[in-house]
Amino acid sequence: MYSQNCGCSKKPELKNLISCQPTVFKNKAKIYWEYNCNASWITFQKGKIRRKIYSLDKNAMEFTTRLGYIQWTEYKNSFLIENSKASGCCDPHEYILYSKETGKKIAELGTAIFSDDSSKNPYVLTMSGNDEVLFTNLNTNQSCRIKVSQNKIENTLKNSDILYAEELFENFQFKKGILSMQLKYKDSGNFWKKEKIFLDTAKDCN
Repeated sequence: MYSQNCGCSKKPELKNLISCQPTVFKNKAKIYWEYNCNASWITFQKGKIRRKIYSLDKNAMEFTTRLGYIQWTEYKNSFLIENSKASGCCDPHEYILYSKETGKKIAELGTAIFSDDSSKNPYVLTMSGNDEVLFTNLNTNQSCRIKVSQNKIENTLKNSDILYAEELFENFQFKKGILSMQLKYKDSGNFWKKEKIFLDTAKDCN
């Protein structure tokens, strides 16, 4: 029987910062924080499988749930981790996809642009590199890439007060397998323009 670590007598204040309450998925797998005086870590458990998927050492453990892996969301065959690269505001968070059968990492998806959990077909959009948007279907874990103009993005960030490329995308819609969104950018004359971007997921993701 596995005994969960959840306490440090030298740092009783951690009890108010770190909840060890497990999240139980629909397939009976569970994920939870553990900690002692030397580190905090996330454990995935399903049947005989028990896997540590993330940890913070004793110098950073006081930032648990604010730095690094800060939260997770369950989907049909996976769970999505939100990873904060800095404690506080305002860098875009990263998304990392894990199997909820094995606890193994499926993919690092990139930095967050948009996510939609409201429909039967949840998806996430992330920035992958300087010139690609990654669409990931969170039911199937299937991803496909959308090329965008690196020159438009770099010119806009250089000539506006927008700090991150992820903020240049807006007006997201997903209907009947067709994704649409807009890229706002500054042209060579430093005027704001908008470009409509489409993705046919049935055709372009196979």
